[in-house]
Amino acid sequence: MRIPIPTVVTLSISIGLAVWFVATREMNFAQEPTPEDYVQISEEWAQSKPHIRPINSAENQRSAAKSRNTSQLVTAHLKKNKDQYPFIDFKLEPTLSEHGILQDKGPAYMSRFAAHLESVGQQKHALLAWERVIDTTTPDDEQRKRAITSIHRLKTTLPPWSSEPQGIIPLTLHVGASINNTQSLQQALETTAANISKASGGLIHTETKLSLGKKPNNQTASLPMALWLSRPATSNEGKQAETVPTSFMADSDDVAALVKKLQAGVYEIVRKNLSQKTGFTKLPEHPADLQGESLLEYHITRLMWREFVNGMFE
Repeated sequence: MRIPIPTVVTLSISIGLAVWFVATREMNFAQEPTPEDYVQISEEWAQSKPHIRPINSAENQRSAAKSRNTSQLVTAHLKKNKDQYPFIDFKLEPTLSEHGILQDKGPAYMSRFAAHLESVGQQKHALLAWERVIDTTTPDDEQRKRAITSIHRLKTTLPPWSSEPQGIIPLTLHVGASINNTQSLQQALETTAANISKASGGLIHTETKLSLGKKPNNQTASLPMALWLSRPATSNEGKQAETVPTSFMADSDDVAALVKKLQAGVYEIVRKNLSQKTGFTKLPEHPADLQGESLLEYHITRLMWREFVNGMFE
């Protein structure tokens, strides 16, 4: 049996209208939905929609988690490696051996500590800490160079360590030579003695003594010379202390060359003496890049100078 097309269309429209009427007969389309209606509609939509997490959201969450983990690692690293500097009562005057107790921390820690003291305006303590890098730790070439540069900078701004006459240690710088013209050698000798006193921070007062031998008939430009240091006896019955002499060849008429030779000789005497009699870090052999005053004043610390002179009687 074939149903005519007009009949099918009429039945479809009638069924649709009947369903719509039954479903909406109790609804009021002229009334605005209440807040409760909105909540219910939202809940029904959330339950019926596919639960697929957006790609961008997932990536953002992973990025945020990674950022949090990185931040935690950095914070943990800083807490673990943060330098714990000792408490210092800056109202008290430091001693010449100040900060030596930190020698086991090593040169890197001591350098950071010295830089920290400079940053808080404690230049006197900072200079002592930089000196401890040289005389109590074992710095590499770069660490030693940085310490020497810092010592040079700070020493030019700070007063001598001691200006009390009763605390100054007497020292005599001797040179023995056989020369005709003593003027240049005497001038170089006095310059070297003044540099020793300055290098010690005023702890040492250095005098000079020139011992002349028999003058040769045909004097050459370069002559052998001997250099040594002595300290007066500390009592009437004692004897003066002397270092082992060191010898070298020098031009007796060239004051600048003589100063370099004399100060290199003094450095070598102090270096060997400290190595044999003290527990200080061994000084390097005569650095070729620094000469004269710099060699004595910035490579040898004030504490080293004091202990060198005090150890001459041992």
